Parts: sequence; C-alpha cells; structure tokens
Amino acid sequence: MTNRMGCRLLSIALAFLFSICAAATAFAKYETITFRSHPDTIRALQNALKKKRFYKGRVDGKFGPDTRNAVYKFQKSIGLKTDGRPGDRTLTALYDGTSAINNVNGAKANAIVPKDPHSLHYGTSGPRVHSLQRALKAAGYFKGPTDGVYGEMTELAVRKFQTSRRLHVDGIAGVRTIASLNRVQKKVRLPESFLLYLGSRGEAVKSAQRVLMRDNYLLGPDIGVLGVYDKATATAVKAWQSAIGARQTGTISESQYNRLILSK
Repeated sequence: MTNRMGCRLLSIALAFLFSICAAATAFAKYETITFRSHPDTIRALQNALKKKRFYKGRVDGKFGPDTRNAVYKFQKSIGLKTDGRPGDRTLTALYDGTSAINNVNGAKANAIVPKDPHSLHYGTSGPRVHSLQRALKAAGYFKGPTDGVYGEMTELAVRKFQTSRRLHVDGIAGVRTIASLNRVQKKVRLPESFLLYLGSRGEAVKSAQRVLMRDNYLLGPDIGVLGVYDKATATAVKAWQSAIGARQTGTISESQYNRLILSK
C-alpha cells in the first residue's frame, strides 16, 4: 500500500515537472542550438554571426569551437551571460535585434513595488530610463538599445553595476545606485527625481538622518521616528546646508542627497 502510494506521488510529481518544462519551451521563440542540431540551423547561426563579424570561419553547418567562440563574443558584446550556448535570448538578439530582448513581462513588472516610489525599476519607461541607460552605457555596463524601456537588459545592467560597486543587488535604480552611477561617470547626469521635505517617509529619509546623526547635525534624542522627515530633521538639514554654503531650504534635492550620502 505504501509502495503504491509512493509510486502515485512520484508519477504526479513527474507530470508536474513535465508540464513546467513544456510551458517554458512554449514561451521560447528559439530552441538552443547544439552540435546535434540540424546543419541548416547551424548554418543560419553561422551566417548571422558572420554578418555581424563575430564569425570568420566556414559556413559548414557544424557547431565546433570556432562557432561556439563566436557565440561567446556576441554574448559578451551585448551584455548577456557568456556561456557560448546559443539559447533563446541569444538567438532572439542575434536574429531580431537587441531591442527584442529588452522586453517587459507584465506580471513581473506588476509584482515589483519599490520602497521609494521615485526609483527606476523593471517595467518603467520614459526619459529618465533613457538617461539611466545612457549613463550605464557610459560606465560600460549596458550594451543594449537606449530605448527608454526598463526591460530585461536594463535590469541586468543595473544588477551588474550594483554588484561591482558593492551595493544592494536588487535590479532597482534607487537613490544610492543613481548617486553611485553619477559619481562613476560624468558623461550623462541623471536628472533629479525627488525632493525630501517635511513629512517625507522611507529609506531615503532614514539614510539621510543617519548621516546627519553621524556628523552631529542631528542628535538621536531629537528624532521622533527614524525614517520620518520631521522638524528636527529639517533643522539639521538647514545646519548642514549652511555648512556647505548652500541655500538653507530645509529640504533635500537629489543632488544634495547624493552629496550627503556619498560624503566621507
């Protein structure tokens, strides 16, 4: 009885795994090309790579070291994972252009709710995303199209940048990521996106308060709730602005936030 129940559960599990694999395959536009693939399929790959000047060998329909190396170089040139395996994403970029893989999955985009509503993240679009892509490209992290769409390639570039700068890796271009990016490259200045003021709440406020406390502009007992921009915080900001020779507004623009947070 126990063995029969075990076999039944195993059958259900295998059927479930099969359905997942089938669904994943259904969404893929191109099948991964291997040395076992049809010669005509490999020739099409070699011709496309040759057209883009990544492959200089014979178009012989054989997936050998030269073809694999050409795939590797192509992947590296557009910022994809460099494994030399021409899978769906690699082939989509090769045959349909890099814009085709900087796409946005609606369900994934809707599931992302950043703490800071001014952050740029997967699924957003517009002039600020375009500027972000240009800044990432200037810093050497983004090799896709600057189309103003925060898709797969843009998110991947942000993650690579965050990893290299030892930031929190979440693929979201928040204030710290943008501040660091503005510091790393000077070619593209990301526009100011937010203002911290009396009543503001969140992680950005908390980060500013901690720096103000560290530099003795804001004393711990004066803070009502850490993460809430109260009158004590505004007063401390004015003192800091006076110290750096800025107009004493008691509010923090993005450029001032960058200066405050990145100060040593």
